[in-house]
Order: sequence, then structure tokens, then C-alpha cells
Amino acid sequence: MKNFICLVFISIICVACTKDPGVTSEPTDSLQDGWDPVLIPNKDSLGTRGSGLQAILHSGSWIMVEDAWSVPAEGKPGYLVHAPRLFVTTANGTHWDTLSVPSKGFVHTLYSDSTAFYVGTTTGDVLKYLPDNKEWIKINVLDSSSDIEFGVYGIAKFENNLIVCLAGFKDTVTREVVSVLRLQNGDSWIDLDTPPIHYDPYGTETVPLQFHRGVEWNGKFYAATADGVFELEPGFWQWKQLPHPPKLRYTKSLVANPVKDILVHKNKLVMADEWRLLAYEWDDAGNEWVPIDSLFLDFYNSEDSLNYIINVNSIHGKYRLVSDGEHLFSFGKRSYPKVYMGDYGEPYGNIPKGWRSIVGDVSKGHRLPTLVIYGGDVIDGELYAVSYEGLYKISLKNLDSIIAGEKDFF
Repeated sequence: MKNFICLVFISIICVACTKDPGVTSEPTDSLQDGWDPVLIPNKDSLGTRGSGLQAILHSGSWIMVEDAWSVPAEGKPGYLVHAPRLFVTTANGTHWDTLSVPSKGFVHTLYSDSTAFYVGTTTGDVLKYLPDNKEWIKINVLDSSSDIEFGVYGIAKFENNLIVCLAGFKDTVTREVVSVLRLQNGDSWIDLDTPPIHYDPYGTETVPLQFHRGVEWNGKFYAATADGVFELEPGFWQWKQLPHPPKLRYTKSLVANPVKDILVHKNKLVMADEWRLLAYEWDDAGNEWVPIDSLFLDFYNSEDSLNYIINVNSIHGKYRLVSDGEHLFSFGKRSYPKVYMGDYGEPYGNIPKGWRSIVGDVSKGHRLPTLVIYGGDVIDGELYAVSYEGLYKISLKNLDSIIAGEKDFF
């Protein structure tokens, strides 16, 4: 069996080693309609130690940022191992603490709720960090007697209990993948089934179910996997795979259907499909995914139901979707995020599938100096965007004026 890409927890890159660069916090000038720099990596280390930023999340008023730092690989001179660092601060804070994660493994998975941050490592450790007390608590998910080295692939919560996904190789010869899904139940854990899923879009091989993102909706848990979305109903603890989005001309040969992100927005389940490049909303009554990107039938071959022209009006190559309860934002392979106009309302009216760019004040140079945004968050009325080049924010109170001149469709 070929190596499962989701299990490559330690990536090695061949670059020269340099000194530890650290990061700097930038003061903000309260720009009316521009992006304020918040945290900027040391530019000297971006191409050598990978100090660029790659994730942001928050717990209460606390913000956590993950970078792409690397350390020298043991026994391999000139090579580096991906070993992300974590930084925390309070909203509008200028001082960032660098966290020392108490684990032999490297950071691989992050999750947060209103009270704490959760960190999953490449060696199977799940750690809870309480930012107010600066305290780490180890959560014993696995029996320490296991001879398989697991990595933490996903962390989420369901009915206020942790649900954790771990995965590893049964042995180094066959490279057979083993998955463990455990749901917290007081001081014990419930083992969940791991039905097979496809992981190669063009292959027929399977691995036990793993999830990298999960969300609770209408009393059930929904997991984003390399092969679509799976639903978990309480009590029976059985997984049901939801139908995949409709096939398109360029996706009809796909076997696996990887989902990049999943969340709840205005009490609706929304996901980003990695290969179709679209955002979808789940229609529970119709038992189907409905695209919320611009979608047009191909005028020159209407007989082929798979023959569509796609206008990806959100973000091409989405990395993250974020909701603040009122707005839905998408981040990906663009130098700006976008906001969904389908349920925006006045002053623009109810535009069915349009998205507008949040570029900022270009005339004053206050736009994001990047081509890719890996993620974002909404914290205390500020929209944050994290890219390799740094962390930036923009005030949502000025969102109407910022997007007023942007188009609804390409």
C-alpha cells in the first residue's frame, strides 16, 4: 500500500540551518479600511527555517498562532524536520509568549473552544492548554502500552466531550494504516468504528476512517475526511457517509472526495470541497449538497449532465472557511479573503451566490503582501488572516465600505 499522505506527520526539507529568528509584533495604527500587521516573522529565516505562519485560532480573548518552523534532522546533516512553534497573546496584545509544548513529538493538530486550546502531536499526545493559568494538562487518550506510534490527526468536540482521531502504521514493512477514533465519556473513552474510506482520488485503496476537522450540528457530529463527510448519531455510534456533491466533468473520474473544511454557518452545515474547489451547503431535506459558489451550465453541450462551466467565485483552492454568525468568509489561494453575499441582505440585496473580495485600502498600500492565505478567524469584531508572510487584521465595522466597490461575480 502506498504511503497515506495524511500520515506524513514529519516532512523533511533540504535547506541550510540558520539561527532561531523569532517573531515580532507590529503596532497597529487603527487604519480605517486597511489591513493592520499584527505578527510578522523574521524575514531572514523565511526561506531557511520556514518561520512563516500557517494557522490561527482563538479561545475567549486569547489568540494562538502556529508557524512552520523547522529543526535540524537527527543524523541527517543539512536537512530540517517540520517542527511548528506556537505563540499566544490576548486580543489587541503586543506581547507574544512562545509556548513550550510538553511532548516528545511535534505539533500536528490544533483545536480550541471557549475555555482552552488543544494540541495534538506526531507522537499521539493530546494536551490541553489553559491560557489564563499558563497551564498544560495531558489528556490520556491512548493506552501507553500500544506498540504503534500514533499521530493525532483530528480533535473536535461533540456534546461537550472530546472526540479524537489518531492514526499510524501497524508496522514499517506493510505500512498498513491503523486508525483510532475515541469519544470522551467522563473519565473513560468510547471506541468508535473506523469504516474504510478512499484516500486517493484516482485509486481504489482504502484506509480506516480518519477525520481532520469536525463539527456538531443538530444533535449529530459531522466529520470532514479524505472521502467526503461522515455523520455520527449519538447512542448508536455508527457512521453514515453523506452523499458526495454532484459529479462534474473534471471530477467524474475521482474516487475519493476530500473535504478541506467544515463548519456551521447560520445553523446550516457548510463545507469546502478540495477537488471541486467549491463551497457547499447541506440540504437535509433533499439529502444533497448545494453549491454556494457561482455555477453555470455549459451552453455548448447541454446533453451531458456532467458538463459544467464552473465559476469559483469564493476562493480558488480554499484552505479555510470561517463564520462569525453573520458573515461567511473563505481563505485560500488569493491575496485576500472573501465574504459570502448570498445571505448578506441590505444594502446590497439578497445576492444568491455572489462573494466579494476584502482587499482593503489599496491606495494607501494597506493590502496583504501574499498570494496565499492559509486561514483566518474573527475575534472581537476583527477579521484576522494568516499567511506565510505574517498575521494581519481588519475591522469588520467597516466591512460595508470595504466591499462596496467589489464585484459579486467574476
